[in-house]
Amino acid sequence: MSRTRIVATLGPATNTSEKIRALIEAGVDVFRLNFSHGTHEAHGELIKGIRRIAGDRPIAILQDLCGPKLRLSKPVKGRPGEIVEIDLPPSVRKGDPVLLADGIMHLEVVDAKHSRVLVGGDIPVGKGINLPSSDLDIPSLTEKDQKDLEFGVKNAVDYVALSFVLRASDLVVVKKSGIPVVAKIEKPEAVRRIEEIVRAADGVMVARGDLGVEIPIERVPVVQKRVISLANREGKMVITATQMLRSMVDSPQPTRAEATDVANAVLDGTDAVMLSEETAAGNYPIESVRVMDRILCEVEPLLTPRSDLMSPDAADAIAQAACTLSERVGARAIVVPTSTGFTAKKISSYRPRIPILVLTNSELVRRRLALVWGVTALSAPWFNETAPVLERFRDSVRGILPAGCTVVMTAGYPFARPGTTNLVHVTTV
Repeated sequence: MSRTRIVATLGPATNTSEKIRALIEAGVDVFRLNFSHGTHEAHGELIKGIRRIAGDRPIAILQDLCGPKLRLSKPVKGRPGEIVEIDLPPSVRKGDPVLLADGIMHLEVVDAKHSRVLVGGDIPVGKGINLPSSDLDIPSLTEKDQKDLEFGVKNAVDYVALSFVLRASDLVVVKKSGIPVVAKIEKPEAVRRIEEIVRAADGVMVARGDLGVEIPIERVPVVQKRVISLANREGKMVITATQMLRSMVDSPQPTRAEATDVANAVLDGTDAVMLSEETAAGNYPIESVRVMDRILCEVEPLLTPRSDLMSPDAADAIAQAACTLSERVGARAIVVPTSTGFTAKKISSYRPRIPILVLTNSELVRRRLALVWGVTALSAPWFNETAPVLERFRDSVRGILPAGCTVVMTAGYPFARPGTTNLVHVTTV
């Protein structure tokens, strides 16, 4: 299996136990539940099903809140030059561009109720409306999102993705829930404030669907690389999403360009790649995951360990030292006992060539690490502040690593005390 994580969106094509099991076997690490669609009852059943089918395997659940997305309240059909009715926010200005269904149909504002067609089309009810030139001061967390977030907390989702983030302060309410927050980068305002957003979030998503409509399409690759680079520098998880294998909605094989797109995201430094329509509504959802995994496995050997993430933080220095030391001594793995996953994320950001084996007594931490590049999280119920870690770790890695091999262990001492990464130890299994 690949070290880069695979996120799969569940939908009509995959919301059965049989399909969920097949997706996990094909290589899915994280399931995305899109709260733009479906009821709480339906999502609750999916969450129960995922937990039951995953069993002891750490599979994370990402709750994607729909945010203040503008959608058509009725179908729109028109040819160039025609005036059509669309309900828009009162703050729009005459002449502002209007894009429907991710840019399939182009219009310009006449007033808040009417727009002139520039590029025609026939768009069904419920499709998205983008206003790339309009300054809409709309909260990122809607009343619906707040209810959905309460549902997510109650059902112990592992991550929450917040849509249409404009600034770091948009994340505050969601972070109070205690669930790690993934900020979706899909607005020009977010791109302008990307550094503050990356620092405030637990992770970021390059949401190329709306992003590619809100900014000129030629800027999307540049923004993607910048967001990934900033996330890597700050040690934050980053997901690259939208149309990665779009042709596999209808075809059993991707295009050459799509395969290259996935590969380049990995080489840029993404932690995870996400399948949306491919697995939610496509004809080849399982095949899409298998193809994605094959591409990832092929390109990952080209990655080289990083040494450029310089930081004054002691934990970063320890993590970098552990990775460098593992190369020098020919270690077979880096072993990371952790109660929070903090040290494991630090190690992952340096992209070591060898496995990162995490030992934790928390099943929640195991699941959340399913979104972190290169980590294999093992259950270690014995792990606590007084446990003889240097002796007991062998019990957990037996059968995974050959006897007598060298490993580098890094952790915080006293053990199981959060945020104290201060130890590097070379030993044998």
